[in-house]
Amino acid sequence: MPDSYHMNLAATFQRRGIVEGFFGPPWSMKHRAEIFKFGAARGMNTYLYAPKDDPYHREQWDRPYPLKKWKEMMRLIRSAQKYEIDFVYGFHPGKGLRFSDDEPIRVLLAKAARFYDAGVRAFAILFDDIPSRLDYVADRRTFGGSLARAEGAWLAKILEHQPVSWSDTEWWICPSYYTDDPLLARVFGRFEANFLEKMAEHLPQSVACCWTGPKVVCKKITLADARRATRRIRRRLILWDNYPVNDLSMSRELHLAPLSGRDTLLPQVVHGYLNNPLLQESLSFIPLATCFDYAAEPAAYDPEKSWELIIKQRFGAVTLPHWRAIREFCERLNEQKDMNRRLRLGPNEIAALTRAQRYVAQHRRKPWAKELRPWMNLLEKSLTQAGH
Repeated sequence: MPDSYHMNLAATFQRRGIVEGFFGPPWSMKHRAEIFKFGAARGMNTYLYAPKDDPYHREQWDRPYPLKKWKEMMRLIRSAQKYEIDFVYGFHPGKGLRFSDDEPIRVLLAKAARFYDAGVRAFAILFDDIPSRLDYVADRRTFGGSLARAEGAWLAKILEHQPVSWSDTEWWICPSYYTDDPLLARVFGRFEANFLEKMAEHLPQSVACCWTGPKVVCKKITLADARRATRRIRRRLILWDNYPVNDLSMSRELHLAPLSGRDTLLPQVVHGYLNNPLLQESLSFIPLATCFDYAAEPAAYDPEKSWELIIKQRFGAVTLPHWRAIREFCERLNEQKDMNRRLRLGPNEIAALTRAQRYVAQHRRKPWAKELRPWMNLLEKSLTQAGH
């Protein structure tokens, strides 16, 4: 008989929102607050704070936020609470961690206590993007050489040592093996076989597990993909969707198209659906609006209608042809990868892009126009090569 992880017939995800989990300059506090307001109106109820370049999240995860930074964090937490968005604080302790030591657990819980006192009731322990093998002899001896076992057992130790009064606290994990994509092994080394199954043997039942889909960055995620993942993890699944993010090797890409390729039936097995967003703050509203629309009501989601609606709301209906031309130009660049290769543009494309270029130039002082500048430079180059 199917287990409880295959019996959810909900029409929407229980958790919907954003994982700010990219490499690169973190979003500003002002923009985050704006996104909370924007997202809450579209069904967002969860925000995972995990910007890789916040040193107190990752490189110096074991150090408390200095007073000035903490005051900013408090304002952000209060802003999330104002819009009834659950603020999930992410710790990224994996780099250089001695899993067999007790001290890191004590340090983590002391830091978490500050957030708990501020009203935060959900925390994520993120082991993504670290080497695939244990670093220390003591850890290899304690966990039989298994990183999967170490990660599951570490969460068990956290729950065992957290204050008794924290019965209302929720914990998540992002395992080092968060997708079957061969890219992980190429970057971080070969992973042990049956990683997720081994981790699940030691992971407390209450801990939810993050997963990015069948790839790190997915064109398509099906119900079958999610069912395979839940059979292995046997925990509530949090889908960390790497769309529309554009960090690292994607930094020259710009994802303005609506979300597509996500199965409308995913809520049957996926507990939480979070999108990793664009680094560009102003432009991020465009694709995120479509992500929110999908997450709120997958069965009714229409990518093009959702995209057209957000363009009309933010820029006016008359600008639709310009934004469509910009979006299609960026999509072609994204697919081509080589930015120096000449794009072949037809007469109609040239005319539409020339009008779009003029439109952006007229609004060059707007934040979104400034963010578009690198791609407008590429557009100008393409038009020049085409003889315009």
